[in-house]
Amino acid sequence: MEHFNSYNEGLEFKNIQLNDGEIIDTEFYCCRFTECNFSRTTFRKCRFEDCVFTECNLSLIIPKYSSFVDVDFKNSKAIGINWSEAAIPLSVNFHSCAIDSSSFFNLNISQIIIKNCSSREVDFTEANLTKGDLTATDFLNSRFSKTNLTRSDLRNAINYDINPEYNLLKKTRFSTPEVISLLSALDIILD
Repeated sequence: MEHFNSYNEGLEFKNIQLNDGEIIDTEFYCCRFTECNFSRTTFRKCRFEDCVFTECNLSLIIPKYSSFVDVDFKNSKAIGINWSEAAIPLSVNFHSCAIDSSSFFNLNISQIIIKNCSSREVDFTEANLTKGDLTATDFLNSRFSKTNLTRSDLRNAINYDINPEYNLLKKTRFSTPEVISLLSALDIILD
């Protein structure tokens, strides 16, 4: 790619427009991306470590065998991403982002931050979200099944549908009134 060397460290990239592109075998360490558009771009065998994406569009990227370690997304769109295609381990955090229609199926993403985000229709099936900070996030129509939410924090989160019978909830933090939704899976009448 004309914008990147095969090895990039401590660099700042601003206003890069690379939608529908492809980046292959490229490494980024301690880099900052601001107001960049990578929508529908394939990242193949790339490595991002200690990087920050601010006000970027990464919707529908394909993270094919790419590594994301200690990567923060802030005020960005990361919609429709299948994170299961990324290399393991995966360590990403989202602050005030839209991550709708994405998938974290069967991923170990303990200590993930998904804070103040739109996380609608996201698949967390069989994911490990232990000690995750999921506060103030909208989980409308997101799937939690066999999900480990031990010691996760869902205070001020809304619209989640978590069945305690099919998910691991130990010392998980919730706030009222939304916590009452946990009772919907039970055959009870609440007056």
